[in-house]
Amino acid sequence: MARMAKKSSFVHLHNHTEFSMLDGMAKVDLLAEEVSRQGMPAVGMTDHGNMFGSNAFYRRMVDAGVKPIIGIEAYMAPESRFNKKRVLWGTPDQKPDDVSASGAYLHQTMLAENATGLRNLFKLSSLASYEGQLGKWPRMDAELIAEHADGIIATTGCPSGDVQTRLRLGQYDAALEAAAMWQDIYGKDNYFLELMDHGLHIERRVREDLLRIGEALDLPPLVTNDCHYVLESQAPAHEAMLCVQTGKTLLDPDRFKFDGTGYYIKSAEQMRELWDSTVPDGCDNTLWIAERVGDYGELWEEHPHDRMPIADVPEGHTPTTWLREEVLRGLKDRFDGGEVPEEYLNRASYEIDVIDMKGYPSYFLIVAELIKHAREVGIRVGPGRGSAAGSLVAYALTITNIDPMEHGLLFERFLNPERPSAPDIDIDFDDRRRGEMITYAAERWGEDKIAQVITFGTVKTKQAIKDSAKVNFGQPGFQMADRINGALPPAIMAKDIPLSGITDPEHDRYAEAAEVRSLIETDPDVAKIYETARGLEGVVRQAGVHACAVIMASVPLMEHIPMWKRPADGAIITGWDYPACEAIGLLKMDFLGLRNLTVLGDALENVQKNRGETIDLEALDTDNQAVYELLSRGDTLGVFQLDSGGMQELLKRMKPTGFNDIVASLALYRPGPMGVNAHWDYADRKNGRKPITPIHPELEEPLKDILDETYGLIVYQEQIMNISQKVANYTAGQADGFRKAMGKKKPEVLAKEYETFSAGMFANGYSKEAVDALWGTIEPFASYAFNKSHAAGYALVSYWTAYMKANYTAEYMAALLTSVGDKKDKSAIYLSDCRHLGISVLQPDINQSEENFIAVGDDIRYGLAAVRNVGAEVVESIKKTRKEKGNFTSFSDYLDKIELLACNKRITESLIKAGAFDSLEHPRKGLMLIQEDAVDSVLSTKKAADKGQFDLFAGLGGDGGAENAAFAIEVPDDEWDRKHKLALEREMLGLYVSGHPLDGFEEAIDAQTDTQLTTILSGELRNGAEVTIGGLISSVDRRFSKKDGSPWAIVTIEDHHGAQVDVLLFNKVYALVAPQIVEDNIILVKAHVSIRDDRMSLFGDDVKVPELGPGNGAGLPLRLTMRTDQCTVDTIAKLKQVLVNNPGDSDVYLNLVNGEHSQLMVLGDHLRVARSASLMGDLKATLGAGILG
Repeated sequence: MARMAKKSSFVHLHNHTEFSMLDGMAKVDLLAEEVSRQGMPAVGMTDHGNMFGSNAFYRRMVDAGVKPIIGIEAYMAPESRFNKKRVLWGTPDQKPDDVSASGAYLHQTMLAENATGLRNLFKLSSLASYEGQLGKWPRMDAELIAEHADGIIATTGCPSGDVQTRLRLGQYDAALEAAAMWQDIYGKDNYFLELMDHGLHIERRVREDLLRIGEALDLPPLVTNDCHYVLESQAPAHEAMLCVQTGKTLLDPDRFKFDGTGYYIKSAEQMRELWDSTVPDGCDNTLWIAERVGDYGELWEEHPHDRMPIADVPEGHTPTTWLREEVLRGLKDRFDGGEVPEEYLNRASYEIDVIDMKGYPSYFLIVAELIKHAREVGIRVGPGRGSAAGSLVAYALTITNIDPMEHGLLFERFLNPERPSAPDIDIDFDDRRRGEMITYAAERWGEDKIAQVITFGTVKTKQAIKDSAKVNFGQPGFQMADRINGALPPAIMAKDIPLSGITDPEHDRYAEAAEVRSLIETDPDVAKIYETARGLEGVVRQAGVHACAVIMASVPLMEHIPMWKRPADGAIITGWDYPACEAIGLLKMDFLGLRNLTVLGDALENVQKNRGETIDLEALDTDNQAVYELLSRGDTLGVFQLDSGGMQELLKRMKPTGFNDIVASLALYRPGPMGVNAHWDYADRKNGRKPITPIHPELEEPLKDILDETYGLIVYQEQIMNISQKVANYTAGQADGFRKAMGKKKPEVLAKEYETFSAGMFANGYSKEAVDALWGTIEPFASYAFNKSHAAGYALVSYWTAYMKANYTAEYMAALLTSVGDKKDKSAIYLSDCRHLGISVLQPDINQSEENFIAVGDDIRYGLAAVRNVGAEVVESIKKTRKEKGNFTSFSDYLDKIELLACNKRITESLIKAGAFDSLEHPRKGLMLIQEDAVDSVLSTKKAADKGQFDLFAGLGGDGGAENAAFAIEVPDDEWDRKHKLALEREMLGLYVSGHPLDGFEEAIDAQTDTQLTTILSGELRNGAEVTIGGLISSVDRRFSKKDGSPWAIVTIEDHHGAQVDVLLFNKVYALVAPQIVEDNIILVKAHVSIRDDRMSLFGDDVKVPELGPGNGAGLPLRLTMRTDQCTVDTIAKLKQVLVNNPGDSDVYLNLVNGEHSQLMVLGDHLRVARSASLMGDLKATLGAGILG
C-alpha cells in the first residue's frame, strides 16, 4: 500500500450534521466555512441512521471547494434486521456495557468511495428503514450489506460498534470474528480500525484489545473525532439541544449528556498531537481515504425528461398520438358530441405541439388518468388551480373544468414554449380522501416510484426561545418564553425576526426589536434564555411530511435518492426535499386536500337525502341569479374564499352580476391591489360611481378588448401578456417572459424591458406619451397582478359553494357545521349565520339524527357524534338498530333494542343531557334518575345475547312477554330548572341548542353594545379599536400578578349564538368590578383591542351590569338587599310570602350585606315574580324601604 508522506493535514470523516436530528448540530454551512478556514482538503458526513442531509452537504461543499465524503453512521441490528426483539450479548450484570438501548442496535461508520458506493448507501439506509426499523432506529444487518457493499469504506465504529461492544463484554474471540467477517464483506483495503479519544473511560478500556485486533487482521487504523458541532464554543448549545431531545433541563443531574469533551472540528495539529506518536498511520489514513474518494457528480446530474413517469398507451400509439386522440374525444364530449369549433381544434393542436416538443405528453395522460380514477370512485376533484387552467388540453382531458377559451386564459402562462420549465399541475381532492389517491398512484405506477416528500422542521425564533426556556428553567420557563415571544416584533408573512437580528444593528428589523432587546439587557434570566436559543436556532428538530407534494418517477426512487418509511403508518417518503428531487428530474405533483370539496360533497349528499335531488355541480352554468343576490347582500359566511368581513364589504359595494366579478374579487382582495385601493376602484367603476378612464387616448381603442371586462383596470397577469402582444408585437412566449420580468422589480431588468417594449410600441406608431402612460400603469401593477387561471379555477369553487348556500341553504349549512365540528369558534359563527338565515338548528334526536349534522326539511338537525363521549362506532350501531328494528318509541324500547356497544351509562347519560330523548317525551332529569339502574338491568341480558347465551325464558311469555316484564321502566316526571338543563346541554354539545340563558335579552343587550362578538372573532378590528360588548360570563380564570400578587382575571363572555371571546381584566379594573365577575352573570364590557404577533387580545377597561328592561317578556331581575342581622326566620317567611303572592317571570336576586362584605343569592325558580307597582309597595310595607336598595 503506498502510504503518503507524513503531512500536517487531517480530514474529519465522522461528523454529525443538523440532520442527525436533535443529536448532531455541525451545521453544513458552518462546517464548510470552518473546514475551508483550516485548509482541510475534504470533509465527511456521517449522520445517525439517515442520509437526508446528503444533498445539502454535497451542494454546499462543492460550492465551498471542499471535497465532500458522504457516509452514514448506520444502526446495525445485533442479529437479523427482521428480528424485532431486543438482543443482549452479555450477562445481566453487564447491561451498561451491552448492545445499545437494551439490545436494540449497534453502530457502524460507513463512507461512500464513489458514486456506486453512494447509490449503495442510499439503498442500504432506505432498506434499513423499510425492513429493519425497531423503535426509532432503522437498522441494517450483515446480510443486507453483503449484497450492497460495493464502493463502500467502513470502520469498526465507535464504542457502540459491534467490535468494541464485544471487547467490553470480555468476548475477545467474538470481537475478532466480527471484525474478520466485516473485512471479508468490504474487502481488505476498505475496512478500517476506527480510533477515537475524547478522554472517556469507555474508549480507554478496550483500546489495547482493539489495537490487538487491528494487528491480528492487519486492519489499517483510522483516527476520527466524533464531531457533533463545529466550534468548541458550541458545546453548551449542544448540551442544551440534547436536553430538548430528552425533555430534561440543564439542572437535572440524570440528564443525557456527552461525557468527555472535544466533539468539534479540531485542527490537524490537535489531532496529530493526540495520535501520531502512538498510532503513526491513523491520521495519514484520513488523507488516504480522502484521496481515494471519487466524484459523486453523476447522482446530481440533471435529467430533464428521462425520469418522468411514462404513460402506457395502446399498441401502435406513442404518448403523443394517443394524447391527440384523447383530447379530440374530450373536446367532443365537452360539446356534447356536436361540432367542435375550429378555434378550439387549432388551439388544442398548438398546445399538443408544445407539449410534445417539451416532452410532457405522458405527464398529461397520467394526470388525466389520476383524475378519471378519482371521479370513478367518487372522490371530489377541484375544477383546477394554478396556471394549468390556462390549458385547453387539460380542459379536454377533464383535468380542469374551466374553459380557457371562454375565460381568456393563456396556455403560455402555464407552459412557455420559449423557456425550459416543467409544467406544474396541482390537483385538489376531497380532504378526507387525499391518502387514497396517493395509494392509487403507487399501486398503478409502482410503489417504488411514487412517494410523499420530506420536510425538515427547523427550529425558528419562537420555538428556539420556548425550547431554551424549558431547558434552562423547566416548567416556569413556559411563562418566561411567552413573555419574551410577546415582546418580539410582529411576524411578517409568518416569518419572525431571526434571533441574531435582535442584537445586530445591521439587521433590517433591528429597530423594531427594541422591546425584546431591553428585556435581554435588563433581565439576566432572559439573557440566558436568549444565549441558549441562539445556539438552538436552525437545528433540525424532526422530519415531517409535506402536506401536498408527491414525487412520481419512471425509475425506482431508492436507486437515486435516500428514502424512508414512516413507522407510524408505513407511508413511503423521500429523504430529500422536493427542490432537490426536482433538480435531478424527479417529477413533483401537488395533491392537495381542499376542505371545501369535502363540504360540497357532504352538502350534495344531504340534498339527495333530504329532497331526493341529484345535483351535478360540474354541469352548472354560472348564471344563477340567487347566487349573485346572495353575494351582493354579503351573506357569504362559509362561501369558499369570500367569507371574510372585508370580502363581504367589497361584495356589497361591487354588487357582482356575473362570474367575471367573482374572479376579479379573488384577484383584487389581496394585500398588493388593496394597498392602492384597486378593489374599491373596480367596485366603483362597475357601478358608475367612478368614470372608466382610458390609460391614454391613443390606447383606448386597441386595449378595449383586453381591459373592458375589468373596467379599464389591469387586474390579471394575462392582461399584461395580452397588452405586450397587441401593442408591442411580443410573441406569446416573450409575453410570458415580460410578465415574469415585470414582477421581479429589479431596476436593471425593468430598464432592459422598457427598451424592447417602447421600441415595439414606437414601431406600431404610438407616441412617447402613450408608451410612458402605459408603462407607468403596468410597472406598479405587474408585481401584484394575479394569475387569472388560478383565480378562475378557485372562483368556480366559490361559485359552487355560493350556489349551494343560496339554493340549498339547510343542506349546505349542515355540511359546513359538520366540517368545523371540533372548532367551537367557527361553529358559533356558522350557527349564528343559520339563525340569521332563519334556519333552526335542532338538538340531537335519537330517532332522527345521523352521525353528522343533516338537513331536515328547512332546518338542521344536530348529529349524534357531536355529543360528548359518543363516538362514531356508537352512532353506527344506533343507526343500524333503527334500520333493523324501527324507531324507538320510549326509553325502555331504546334500551331493549340497542346493541351492547351503545349500552353503557356514560353514553346514555350524555345523550340524556344533550336532549336526544326529548322527542320521546321523557323529562331529562327523570331519565337521569333512573338511567343507571335501567342500563344495569339490561346489560347482563345483552352481554349474554352477545355471547349467544340467550335468556332461556325469553320464548315462554309469547310475543314480547319477557320484554314487557323486564322493561316496565317508570320515568319520574321530574325536570331540572331551565338554567341547569341548559348548562348540562352545553356541557355535552359545546353550545346551547334548545334554548339560551340570554333568550329574551338579545335586543336589550344589542341596544347597549356597539360590536358583536362574531365581528371580533372574525379578526377584523384594528389594533387599539375601542369596543363595547355584552353577554353572559361563561367562565372565569382567576390569576395573580407575578409582580405584586394582586388578583386579575381572564373572563370568557358568550353571546346567544355561542360565540365566545376572552377579556383580560387587569388588577386595577378587576379590583373595582370583582363582585360582578361571576359565572352566568350578564355583563357589559368596555374594552380595547390589542394585536401582537397576529394574536388578538381584548383588554377590559370597565364592566357594567346591563339594563335588561321590561322588553321581551322576562324582564329585569328584581334586586333586593338585606343586612344579615335582619335575616330572622320571621322576616324570611314574610319575604317569601310577598314573593309567592306575586308570581311571574322575573328572577329575584337577593344581596346579603354584612358590614363590608356582601353575597349575592339567586332565589329559586318557584319564587320568580311579576314586577309591578303593587309588588314594590308590598315589599316596602312589609320589610321597609331599604329592601329595594
